[in-house]
Amino acid sequence: MRAELALVRERGYALNEGESAVGVRTLAVPVLNAKGEAHAALALRSTPELLPDAALPRQLARALACANALEILLLPPGERRVPKGE
Repeated sequence: MRAELALVRERGYALNEGESAVGVRTLAVPVLNAKGEAHAALALRSTPELLPDAALPRQLARALACANALEILLLPPGERRVPKGE
């Protein structure tokens, strides 16, 4: 379990290939607080047919962008910052 968590932290996302629900693929990214700690997670669940390997990079980019937006919105208005990459 610790090795899996270390891998998730290193790559910045988790991918569940039916471990928690047969026939369901889940891609999850962290939503970080102001200290950079995981506050919540944003998950995309689908079947492998609708979320094939070829679609993972695009969907991962979208999930990370949404998580970044949530991170900003969860901050008090006076602490909000410009999103990464802008």
